[in-house]
Amino acid sequence: MMASGDANVPPDPADQGRAVRRCEKCDAVMKQLAELPALSIRAAIKVFRCYACDHVVSDRA
Repeated sequence: MMASGDANVPPDPADQGRAVRRCEKCDAVMKQLAELPALSIRAAIKVFRCYACDHVVSDRA
C-alpha cells in the first residue's frame, strides 16, 4: 500500500532488502524495525511492527 495512492511512486529505498512479513492480526504488511545480532548462545532476531494495528513481533533470523 502506498501512502500517496500514486502507482508511479517508487518504494522507499530504505525498505529494499528487508524481509517482508504479514501481520497475524490485520494481514497488513509489517515493517522490519531491527535485526539484533546473535550473542553467545542466543540466535539473531528480527523485530517487526505493524503500523496499521500497532502489533509487534520478533522472529529468529
